Amino acid sequence: MRTIALFVIFILLPASVFAFGQAQKTEAQPDYRDTAALEKLIEGKTTPYFLVDVRTPEEYAAGHIPTAINIPVTEIGQRPPTKDPDALIVVYCRSGNRSGAAQQVLQEMGYRNVVNYGAVSNWRKPLVTGDKPTAD
Repeated sequence: MRTIALFVIFILLPASVFAFGQAQKTEAQPDYRDTAALEKLIEGKTTPYFLVDVRTPEEYAAGHIPTAINIPVTEIGQRPPTKDPDALIVVYCRSGNRSGAAQQVLQEMGYRNVVNYGAVSNWRKPLVTGDKPTAD
């Protein structure tokens, strides 16, 4: 009986605590590749984030997701949206290819929380048109 009690205390209890902690971590961060989660992020204004349109300035001006800043993929390595390597950065483009490249560049630079939203066409709400300041 004592062997079973020790097994429970030293093996099963720590394993269950670890599993519970992992479940909590997973639930804490929504999947911002999902349009509904990105909409909540933008509308909630409670979680700091950088939404980056990595298309050309002309494509950006033609229509972008609200709150997005424009840093073309060709410039993302020279001027990332923040210096904080733990900041939430969500990138998108026309099809998902350039944003995938931007995600890779940022991750290689040490950014740990970069999400590729993919294509701007995934956005269900109206796009914002016209120029808007870009990140410095």
